[in-house]
Amino acid sequence: MFKLTPSNNRFYDLFDRAAELQVRAAVQFLDLVENFGDVPQRAEQIKRVEHELDQVVHDTMKLLHSSFITPIERGDIRRLIQALDSVADGINAASSRLDLYEIEQVFPPVQALARVLLEACQGVQEAVRRLRQMPKLEGVLPLCVEINRLEDKADQIYREALVQLFKSGMDPLLVIKWKDIYEFVESATDCCEDVADMIEVIVLENA
Repeated sequence: MFKLTPSNNRFYDLFDRAAELQVRAAVQFLDLVENFGDVPQRAEQIKRVEHELDQVVHDTMKLLHSSFITPIERGDIRRLIQALDSVADGINAASSRLDLYEIEQVFPPVQALARVLLEACQGVQEAVRRLRQMPKLEGVLPLCVEINRLEDKADQIYREALVQLFKSGMDPLLVIKWKDIYEFVESATDCCEDVADMIEVIVLENA
């Protein structure tokens, strides 16, 4: 039965939970690449976090289906929760590749990317948290700008890492493996920017 409520704060609870989980995955990934070891077990921990976020997405879609009135546009709810999930998907993909490819040591660029990614995830978490203040959303747009800046920074690190990789003279197969890993981390940061862009649209639509 549809719930005829003027506002359903459960959506904000689910957004907050998703944002918390993508930060947790980013924290665990940064710890993995800065304190490298026990890769299969630690990659599995990140995978479990990603699965938790999948459940949050499922719960959000279920709530969306059963709610007649939503606090923001239905399409915005769907896109936002899926974008948050995509951040964790990228982190999980990067950590699983470290395990799958049997990487024995990490290169500094992946650590730099992981640090920027964590900052972006934390910015996303704060921006998501402030959605509850609708329509008073002071401070959200500067957070979105900062997330975009961090994505630009990650993109620069990624490009420089590829240049170093292709000039390294290392085994071509290892080059391919590391290119793949770098791409997944940078992609996760791209997804943070996607979240920021969606939040910016939501803010402007509800101003």
